[in-house]
Amino acid sequence: MPPPAKWFTPVVFILAPVLASFGAWMVLGGLAMMGYAGGSWEKLAGFSEPASLTLRSIVLLVFWYAAVTAMSMAGWRLGRQSNPRPARVVLTTSPTFERRYFFVILLAATVGIGYSLYQIGSPLAIISSLSAQTGNDLYSSLSKTTSPTTLRYSTILAAPVGVYLWRRKLLAWPFMAFAVALLLANAMLAHRLSLLMASVVYLAMWARQRTTTRRSAATTTNRWIAIVAIAVVGFSLLGALNYFRNANYYRDAGVSNPAAMNLYQMGAYLAVPAQVSIGVSDAVMSGAWHVPSDPVHALTAIEPTFLQFEKVSKDDSWKRASVFGYSVKFAPNFFTVSVFADTYALYGTWGWIYTFGLYAFAGYLLARMTKYGTVIAGSAGVVAYCFSEMWRIQILSYGIVIYLLLLTFGSALIAGVGMKRDMEP
Repeated sequence: MPPPAKWFTPVVFILAPVLASFGAWMVLGGLAMMGYAGGSWEKLAGFSEPASLTLRSIVLLVFWYAAVTAMSMAGWRLGRQSNPRPARVVLTTSPTFERRYFFVILLAATVGIGYSLYQIGSPLAIISSLSAQTGNDLYSSLSKTTSPTTLRYSTILAAPVGVYLWRRKLLAWPFMAFAVALLLANAMLAHRLSLLMASVVYLAMWARQRTTTRRSAATTTNRWIAIVAIAVVGFSLLGALNYFRNANYYRDAGVSNPAAMNLYQMGAYLAVPAQVSIGVSDAVMSGAWHVPSDPVHALTAIEPTFLQFEKVSKDDSWKRASVFGYSVKFAPNFFTVSVFADTYALYGTWGWIYTFGLYAFAGYLLARMTKYGTVIAGSAGVVAYCFSEMWRIQILSYGIVIYLLLLTFGSALIAGVGMKRDMEP
């Protein structure tokens, strides 16, 4: 089996979203400065006026992103130099193993979605919430602690693995369709994040099993058509999910077109982290804002969330300008605004240092997982997605990520039962 694509590295997944974030900030900030911003501009764009971009703020941001990228790539190179036992790699490429692995994960996903629907209570409650475009209320009714509802995150692996096996003619289409339906149900009930992460999981499998043969012009054209089609379908799905969840919010801001709602949602989602990062960076460099840092307390910055017993509910986690020493202005309806700024606000400089180490470990894990068969390598997409979210939120230590990695390991063990002879060297 060929090695994964050369571009499947931490530097790509870190810097591409960062550049998109600052690009969106420049576009929305430019529109505001040119006078296109109306009375509800802060609700739509996430900020009323762009933060001042100074040389000192640029220097710190460039240093910070260069440091986290360098540490991540150092870990990735170590991972590329280590090799798993050949027998285990052969086992994970077996079609029998791949099918077993899929059905174990599909079972967990089915239980998780089924229990989530049970917790919500009634199909009528779901229909009523979606009809009123208040889909976020569904998430509020789910358990926030470890319970069978946690299993719903299994859909993030089940759907892309199902599509991959179906395309290889190793799985009947009803199973694939069922897995995709479970993923869409999870995205509708709880997290659009699951849809995005599942896409990166499939991307990881594609990068792992891609061929290096020379492509014809027709093949290249077909690939670009497929990419455009996927982009259109993805935009439509995100637009539908945003409409069912937040349509009333955008109507109050004067926007009634679903496509425009989605564009504003994506723009603010991208631009606000850049806005906060720029403002905080300037304040730190100028000395206007300083956060004392304790090396022991700062370890909480990378502590798994399931070990944090004093949790803050989502409703109480909205960020305010006061969190960042009033160094930047932005709309108060965001709770993921910048790993750079959030980490410093809570833990100071030591929090940054521990975060660099965490992403170095993630780089090692990303490279190591891509050494196995395609379905196992797909879970490297979970880690890759964590890198792609680094511009706004650190989720490497989140329970959902740790659960998916443990699910990969556990499902692989179960799928390998009865095939242990193949693992002998």
